[in-house]
Amino acid sequence: MSAKKQKWIDQPLRILDLVFTPRLDDYPMEEVIAVCKKMHANVIHFHCQYNMRGGFRDDEMYFKSRLSSKDNRDVLGEFLPLAKKANIRTIVYMNLHWFTKSFVEQNPDWWVVLDSGERLDHLYGDDDSSLCINSPFRDWSFTLLEDVCSYPIDGVFFDGPISFMRRQACYCPHCRDLFEQQHQKEMPAPEQSNRADYALLREFAVASMVRYYHDAMQVVRKSGSDLVGYGNYANVAEPDWAAGRVNRRLIPTMDALLAEGGFMHGRASNAVYKTGASSRLYETQAAGKPSINAVSMAFSPWRWVSLTSSETQVLLSAASVGVNPYYAIYLQGIDMPGIEGAAEVYGFLEKNEKYYKQTESGAKVALLQSAQTLNCYSGVDIPWADLGYQDEQQAQSVGNYSRSFYGFTEMMVRAGIPFDIVDETYLTEGDLARYEAVVLANAACLSDAQCTALVGYVRNGGKLIADFESSHYDELGSRRDDFALAELFGASSENTLSEHRRWDYGFVKDSGAGQLSWMETEYFPAPRRNLQVKVETAKVHAVFSNSLISNIIGVAERSDDPFLIENRVGEGVCYFFPTMFGEFFEEIHPEMYPRMLSELLGKSARAARLSGVPHQVDIHVRKQVNKKRTMIHLVNLELSGTGDILPARNLKLSLKPDHKVRKVRALRAGKKLNFEVEKGEVRVTLQELREFEVVVFEA
Repeated sequence: MSAKKQKWIDQPLRILDLVFTPRLDDYPMEEVIAVCKKMHANVIHFHCQYNMRGGFRDDEMYFKSRLSSKDNRDVLGEFLPLAKKANIRTIVYMNLHWFTKSFVEQNPDWWVVLDSGERLDHLYGDDDSSLCINSPFRDWSFTLLEDVCSYPIDGVFFDGPISFMRRQACYCPHCRDLFEQQHQKEMPAPEQSNRADYALLREFAVASMVRYYHDAMQVVRKSGSDLVGYGNYANVAEPDWAAGRVNRRLIPTMDALLAEGGFMHGRASNAVYKTGASSRLYETQAAGKPSINAVSMAFSPWRWVSLTSSETQVLLSAASVGVNPYYAIYLQGIDMPGIEGAAEVYGFLEKNEKYYKQTESGAKVALLQSAQTLNCYSGVDIPWADLGYQDEQQAQSVGNYSRSFYGFTEMMVRAGIPFDIVDETYLTEGDLARYEAVVLANAACLSDAQCTALVGYVRNGGKLIADFESSHYDELGSRRDDFALAELFGASSENTLSEHRRWDYGFVKDSGAGQLSWMETEYFPAPRRNLQVKVETAKVHAVFSNSLISNIIGVAERSDDPFLIENRVGEGVCYFFPTMFGEFFEEIHPEMYPRMLSELLGKSARAARLSGVPHQVDIHVRKQVNKKRTMIHLVNLELSGTGDILPARNLKLSLKPDHKVRKVRALRAGKKLNFEVEKGEVRVTLQELREFEVVVFEA
C-alpha cells in the first residue's frame, strides 16, 4: 500500500493572524511581509474583509466578488504574489458568523431566530448579529467561497458559522421545517430538563454544522486539490450545545483542527492549564491530521493590549507541543512586549523545526475528557469564549465535571506527570493498552460500550483511577441505578449523598501501610460531599470522619464512609474516590492530593521525572522513534498575577528512553548537558528554566 501523500499543511506550521484590517484602503503590503519575516511565520491568516464596524458588510470586501456592493481595492490579489515570493502560505480568513445589523436586515429570511421569535443580536457588541446555516445564507456563503477560492491562495480558515443553541436558537422557519422533516415532529422548546427533546435539538444543531461544513469544503475542493480548509472548532471544555461544534464529527471533511486554546480572558494565570490541556486534546481529536492551537495577543477584553512577553511565551510554547501554534496580532498593539515574546518562540521553533516533525507522545497516563458529561451532566461550567455573549457560567449543582477535570489536570502538572488527554471515541477505537493508567475525572456519562472497553483494559493489566459519579449515567445523561463500572470499583452505589461537609477530615485506614503509608499525618482535608457506596470486593485505604459541628474540636471520629478504595480485577487495578476528589482540589488545593494521585499512578506511569521543582512545570514527552530521539518539553506555568515568570533553577530531569543516549542538549539554552546513566535511567541537571525549554536525548 502506498504511503499517504503529504500536503504542505502536514509540515510544522507557524501561523500568524495579522488583523491589519483598519488599513485595508492603504494596506501596507511590504510592512506585512516584513512582520511575517520578523515573526518567523510561514503561514498568514490573511484578512481581506474589513469587519471593524460591527462585523461583515458587503461594501467592505477587499477582493473581487460577485457579492460585493462596492468596487474596493483588490488587496488579496496584490498581496498573493508578494507572499509567494517570501515563501509565506496564505490562508484567507473568512468571517462567516459576525455581521452588521444593517447587512442582516437586508436579508430577513436568513436571520437566526430565538425561541421567543425575536432575532438573535449582540455577538461582540451592540450593532451586530448573525445568519442561519440552514437558510439561503448557505448558498450566498458558498458563492463568496467560490470567489475567494478563484484566487491562487493556499486555503481558507472558516471563522464560523456556528449554531446558537445556548442562546435558544435557531427557530427560524428553515430550521423548523428541516427539524420536522428529520424527526416528524415540531421543534420542541429548548428546555434542558426535557432530556429526550433536548438531545434531539443538540443533534440537530450538530448535524446542521456538519452538513454546512461538508458542503462548504466541496466548494473548496472544486477550486484545487492543493487548497486546504479548516474551521474554528470547540474548546477543551465546551459542550456541543454551546455552539454546535463537535470536533470528531467536523474533522473528517476538513484538513486540520483549529481551536482557540490560547485565547485568555484577563491574565494567563487565570487559566494557565487551558492551553496545554487543549494541545493534548486537539492532537487526539485530529486523528492524524494537523491540529492548531490558537493563541491571541490580547489581554482580553482589551484587544489592542497584549499579554506580557512571558505570558505569551508560556502560551505559545504550550501551543506548540504535538500541535501547531497560531498567534493573532492586532495592528494597534504591534509594538507591545507580547509581540516580541511571540517572535522569540516562533524563531526558536523555526531554528529547531526538525525536533517538531513527525513526533508522537511518550506519555503513559491518559486523562479522559468526557464530551458526553459536558453535554448531559448538570454540573458543568461554561468557560469564557471569544464571543461577547458567551460569558463564563458557573454550575451550582453537587458534583462538577469541569472543575474535576481541571483539578486532575492541575494535580498531574503539580506532580510532574506527563499525560495525554483522550476522549470517548478513543476509549473504543484507540489503543488504550499503550497507557499504564487511565484517569476518569467525574466522567459521569459513559456508554455501555465505553465501560466495557475500560473493564477490558483493566482486566488486561491496566490501571484505572476514577472519582465521584464516574459511569453513574449513560451517554445521554440518564442516571443508572448503579455505576456501570461497579465491577472495577469493587463497590456499588447506594444513590445517596452525604450531608454537606464543611470542615470534615479524611483518615488513613491503616497508618504505616497501604497506598497512603507515605503520609506524615493520618488525617487530611476531605471534600464537601461523598457518595454513599457499599464496598464489596474493594479494599478501603481511607475513610471520612463523622460530620463535625465545628472546625475547632478536640476529637474527630472516623466514619465507615470510604474516601479511597482499591479493587484488583484480572491483571489490573482500580482506585476509586467515591467523592469529589478532583473538584475539591481545584477549589481548596490540599497540598497532599497531587502526591496521592502520583503514588496511585506509580513510578512506572512516569514517562519522565522532574525533581527539585517548587514550581508548576508542565512536562510533555515526545518521540521520534525512527531517529531514536526523545524530547522533553518543559513549560513553566508559574506566572505571577501581573504576568511575570518565576524561574526555576537546578532542576533534576531523568528519563528511561527506549533507545541508547549518546548526547543530551537543552535547545533554548543552546547547551550540551552532561548526563549520567544508572540502570537505564538517564539523568541531567538543568540550571535554569524560564518560560520554556526542550531537552533532547538522542543516540
